[in-house]
Amino acid sequence: MKKESCFQGLIIPLLIIVLLNSCHKHEGINRFPITDRYNINGEKLTVAFDEMKRVKGALSLIVCREGTIVAEEYYYYNNYGPDSIKNVMSVTKTFTGILIGLAIEKGFIESVNDPISKYLTGIVTFPDAIKAGITIDQLLKMTFGHSWNGTSTASLFEECFFDSEDNLQYIIDLPLVTTPGTAFNYSDGASHLLSAIITEATGTSTSDFAKTHLFDPLGIKKFTWEVDDRGYPLGAAYLRITPRDMVKFGNLILDKGKYNGTQIVPETWVTTMTSSKISTNNDVLYGPEYGYQIWLGISGGIKYFMAMGWGGQFIFILPDHKTVITATCWTSDITYEEAGEHWTQIIRIIVEKIFPAIFR
Repeated sequence: MKKESCFQGLIIPLLIIVLLNSCHKHEGINRFPITDRYNINGEKLTVAFDEMKRVKGALSLIVCREGTIVAEEYYYYNNYGPDSIKNVMSVTKTFTGILIGLAIEKGFIESVNDPISKYLTGIVTFPDAIKAGITIDQLLKMTFGHSWNGTSTASLFEECFFDSEDNLQYIIDLPLVTTPGTAFNYSDGASHLLSAIITEATGTSTSDFAKTHLFDPLGIKKFTWEVDDRGYPLGAAYLRITPRDMVKFGNLILDKGKYNGTQIVPETWVTTMTSSKISTNNDVLYGPEYGYQIWLGISGGIKYFMAMGWGGQFIFILPDHKTVITATCWTSDITYEEAGEHWTQIIRIIVEKIFPAIFR
């Protein structure tokens, strides 16, 4: 009897321990306790951030809701941290799009319907009236008419900016394969012409114009912006800023041009930029439509705007959920295949793992 009694006395505590451990496993871990205050599932968010850690070269991931950063991690790959400026690659295009709106507001550019020849005659040589008549609107929505294929390995980026003798003229001289304004073709060349137009219209470089009218008002103090062979800042890529400054820019778009209560960019321009202008024919994953230098989409019935760059640079703006998500990843000395893998991994983490945590 005593042996049986001892056995029963041991089995009950052991069952309790097993049950407690089982419950603990199902509860999960939340590294971001502030998420509860913002109605975000912190456990799901933690799973997403853990997955980001496994992306080779991952640098940063931030989730910001209602102007407050609720989750933020840095992975210190090659010593990149929160104060490091990162080449955001084609996220730069969305900055260029915002700057076009500022140049219009301030009277330097009359209209998106202006032909590019109005600002670039004498800077480049137009071979015919069709190319001279291409409009700023057509550059903004990627319907230049040439075949650049910027989202594929057939991109002309390196051929233009690294190999050509005259970057701007190279873009103008590319043969047209469609009537301008009719078909989407993602083009770094189109975005770069926008930068040249800003510089020529304002009489100051795109980067200086950005510093005065965009970066200073946003409190962006630390940045660099590489230039082409003539000294024009690249309208398509190579702007370097910090991850938190990416968040500021995302919040500017989220709040329709306002930052800290001040209207920096006209609300009408942000609305115009983030309205669908053309179908991309699903040119990239989760990017079915395009506005002015920004991708548009819907997931689970929720709309988003997406600035994205080669190798895994992202600013997601979720207007109905007052949320901005940013990510950066290493891009130096990697192959196109590696860049594509990182880009795909990170966009899936954001849309398929972080979105469900936010949409609860």
